[in-house]
Amino acid sequence: MKLLALVLLLSTFSSLTLMEVVTDFKNSGSEFFIRRPNSRQIITPTVFKGYQYKQICQCLNNLYTFATLYDMKNRIPVYSAYTFSGERRTVRNNVWKNEPQLEKISNRPEMRNMREITDVEMDEYFHQAVNRDYNESNISTNISYTRGHVFPKLYAADQNQADSTFTFTNIAPQTNNSNEKWADKVETPMKAEIQRECKQNNRIEAFIVTGVVPGNNWISIKRNTTKMNRWFLQGVNIPSFYWTAFCCYYNQTTTISKAYLVRQNEPNPKSSEITYLSVDILNRRLSSLYNQDFKVFSDTCLT
Repeated sequence: MKLLALVLLLSTFSSLTLMEVVTDFKNSGSEFFIRRPNSRQIITPTVFKGYQYKQICQCLNNLYTFATLYDMKNRIPVYSAYTFSGERRTVRNNVWKNEPQLEKISNRPEMRNMREITDVEMDEYFHQAVNRDYNESNISTNISYTRGHVFPKLYAADQNQADSTFTFTNIAPQTNNSNEKWADKVETPMKAEIQRECKQNNRIEAFIVTGVVPGNNWISIKRNTTKMNRWFLQGVNIPSFYWTAFCCYYNQTTTISKAYLVRQNEPNPKSSEITYLSVDILNRRLSSLYNQDFKVFSDTCLT
């Protein structure tokens, strides 16, 4: 009987796997990146070098759902990569999850992933945001920041994928105003454009990368442990820009693509300056903003 209980417990843990820190996107989670024409060569966005940047293959219930390059210093993603295959009806599941392997690589990736961690457990998470950081964001900034999805639930292929987007490794600060404008002026029209332009043989397939550019302002965070019991002024970075780009194949060799770049001007109510541009121009803008060479789809999907 005890053996049966142990087997059931281990089976439950296995089915709840949320995400995994990996060494190379091309080995795990490669299905979320476009390939070169007539080739199986995977094209990933630029992966920044340095210990603070971690490649994460997000998954839930043993299914990979999207990929994220995460910045542990700024405690926000650099970008998330995902696919869109058509509109699906899903419900919003506000269970916010954390990544244990960012704190200690030997941690099991499925720990604490199907429930919100407790206030005490939040103090164990130093390299990523927790619920408390957003709930108390107005203390240090005088602005209440929301959890802005990088890979939005709106683009999820099913309920499992939608649930997997509610992780702090896929979240960056936005005000309610900027969050709503991003959804209304970027996410919704881009989805409609993909459904119109990326359809072949009654099948939709588009590859999307969405990211943020760190800004100069921060949400302070509080951690209480034996080693640290204080506020950290540079806690969660507040991005200065959100950006996104999609690419799909019109035929075997011709691609269709488009990009959006949105400046976050909060607390200015007339914020969210939206620029519609080619991926080639977005690459140049992001290279300047990141202060290093950056390409979303390498030398593919430039128009």
